[in-house]
Amino acid sequence: MDQPAHPTSTAANRTAVELAVLDAPVLTRGVLTLFLLHLAEAGAFDPVWSDQIHADWARELQRRRPDIPMERLRHRRVEMDRAFPVANVIPSRDAQDEVLAHCTTQAERRSAHVLATALSARAAVIVTDGAFCLTEVMSKIWHDTAVLSPDAWCLELLDRHEAAVLDGGRAHRASLTHGDASADAWLALLRTPRVGLTATADRLSGDRYQL
Repeated sequence: MDQPAHPTSTAANRTAVELAVLDAPVLTRGVLTLFLLHLAEAGAFDPVWSDQIHADWARELQRRRPDIPMERLRHRRVEMDRAFPVANVIPSRDAQDEVLAHCTTQAERRSAHVLATALSARAAVIVTDGAFCLTEVMSKIWHDTAVLSPDAWCLELLDRHEAAVLDGGRAHRASLTHGDASADAWLALLRTPRVGLTATADRLSGDRYQL
């Protein structure tokens, strides 16, 4: 999987928007990861992660791509934290204990840190994939955090912050230096299974001349 370059953020200088935890599965997916980070850089949302989320995506990328040097993975993490200097959250002990108290399986205990990070950051959303296993745990805890796929999250952002999404989309498209650079080709890329933003691409297709 190609490693995305990361944009330089101006998040500290703009009005706060929704906080979204980006779980490890969406931080290992190249084009999707870069697309989400460009939306964040454009002001559509503020990303959140933690040291453990960093460790999870790095371990998964090592498993999938053992040819990627560890130094490259370390550089990727440094660049993410540099681009979004307030994104890395330390989950509180109270949040961790509360989540772990409701975990009944090993898989839930392994993923507890993701929900604890969201609770500690007061994030509106956890953006993750279908393997997320804490739905039952979340039903037992008072919270205002939703769990959404990347496609569903991008659709919500289009409803709330369309101009920022379009700005981020243009920046993402401009960052892709290989292949057909047309808007239609870029939308087709978003629809591919490895990116998984079919509904988002369909919605953006109406704005292709702004992309």
